[in-house]
Amino acid sequence: MKDLSVEGIYHFIDLYKMANLIDIKIFDEIDSTNNYLKLPHPIKDKAIKIIIAKKQTAGRGQYNKEWISEHDAGLWMSLAIDIKKKYNPSALPLVVGSVLAKELHQLGADKIGLKWPNDLIYENQKLGGILVESIQQKNDLLRVIIGIGLNISLPTSMQKKLYPNKNPIGLDSIVNQPISINMLSANFIKSLYDAVRHFEEKGLSVFLEDWTKYDLLLGNEIVVESSRQNIQGTASGISSDGALLVSNDDGLHHI
Repeated sequence: MKDLSVEGIYHFIDLYKMANLIDIKIFDEIDSTNNYLKLPHPIKDKAIKIIIAKKQTAGRGQYNKEWISEHDAGLWMSLAIDIKKKYNPSALPLVVGSVLAKELHQLGADKIGLKWPNDLIYENQKLGGILVESIQQKNDLLRVIIGIGLNISLPTSMQKKLYPNKNPIGLDSIVNQPISINMLSANFIKSLYDAVRHFEEKGLSVFLEDWTKYDLLLGNEIVVESSRQNIQGTASGISSDGALLVSNDDGLHHI
């Protein structure tokens, strides 16, 4: 973690193909990488801007829930990219999840799965989360901001202090090899860039097979709670637009 650097990340990226497409900045401390990218930064056509923080003081997840981002304890990264508004961006967390799960499986973490819509889980323990936000741009473009929080080094002595109501786990306790934060960041950046461009042209449908491989809810009895009602039934995968499918005696529900 302490070796994190822009130069180190570039070392693992094919700059012949992507040199003019990537802009990376690393902060020792910042409130939120997503918040930073919500500012009106210029981004070149077809390019991607990446912000990584060694610590976030106001990290957040879905529904503005606090996300603990201690110094050098994880990968706290956000990426901003402008895309054509052809498909529903609310499906992007599923695209991102399937990409990250595949990358982590290639590291040897083959028990990592996805909990709809945005959680990376290892044996019922939370490894990471995804937060995707969007801002309308000129020329019918949409700026999507992809926030990733991935626990890497999570000392046991600090788990209860940091996550009193959660059961987290760090990547270093899952894989039996040293983790290069630069290589991990580079692999995520390359794969996510390609995936977002693929989503821009084809939508979620081309990622459904990958999502299904990692879907931890599929076939299980679940309860979906909302302000309007609770729906109990069997998780039956996701639809082509990213909705969670739940089947029960009343039929098939799209969440």
